[in-house]
Amino acid sequence: MLLDEIKSVLSFDAFKPEADDASVSWGRRFEGRKTLLLNVSRNQTSWRGINKKGRFDDGGVMEGEFADIAPQRADEWRMMADGGWCVVSINNRFIMSLENNMMRGDNCVNLLRTNPRAVLGPKFDRGKRYAICHHPETSASMLLACEESMVKVTEDVLRTIGIRPGRVCCGLFALNEYAVHQLYVAQRGSVPPNMVLVSACEGSIGVLVQQDGQWKELRCRSGLGPDAVETSLQIISPLLQKVPQGSPVYFISEGQDAKFRADLFVHLERVGAVDMTQDDILWRAIGIH
Repeated sequence: MLLDEIKSVLSFDAFKPEADDASVSWGRRFEGRKTLLLNVSRNQTSWRGINKKGRFDDGGVMEGEFADIAPQRADEWRMMADGGWCVVSINNRFIMSLENNMMRGDNCVNLLRTNPRAVLGPKFDRGKRYAICHHPETSASMLLACEESMVKVTEDVLRTIGIRPGRVCCGLFALNEYAVHQLYVAQRGSVPPNMVLVSACEGSIGVLVQQDGQWKELRCRSGLGPDAVETSLQIISPLLQKVPQGSPVYFISEGQDAKFRADLFVHLERVGAVDMTQDDILWRAIGIH
């Protein structure tokens, strides 16, 4: 046995998950190590760190193109990440759609990553990367498709500054997954048959409509920007009419622009919206689970 292997066993590192093992939560993969969390939007990048105790450190936000921001923040980001490991949330150039009768099972998520054609069949597009979130009680699924070129450019920029992406995801989709888990799993049986879920993440917005216990419609727009309250309302308002008056509306959001969130929620409050937003909810969704 090599000396490095002996040290690995004695320090218990040999029994820890590999850093790039996507089947294991980020928190377990990097227990006792610092990691960097990035959220890349169209004209803005925000970041946070997770320290060795698993707690969030201070972060920041910077406007501009990611390719211009990354070299300027390279030293800071490397200091925040042991081994250079990071999570990247790409919050631009993606679409979310509703699909039915998609493959399920423990291996589905991993297979979607390694052999998406096997999961998607004729829906597969070589130029996309995918993620999926299933309705816990029906055959419907939310499918995320992100531009492969956008992912590769982002990964290449990070590698040139010594940062290693161990997870690539989408912030808005992660918020939707979190909300679905809270509503359908953590609070099992509490979701009424008719409801609307509105999600917002640094200039991107999604609206999911459930009618008679079935996901019926999903619309999203990415890269709208933090000033697009009116555009967001044009997307949301018609979908609110799809459910009976008095049906619950849930809202979940994360972003550096508190004004956008407040201006949007003022309108949603008029229909009795419940705010599911919590402090650091995006960072917890992408950096712990």
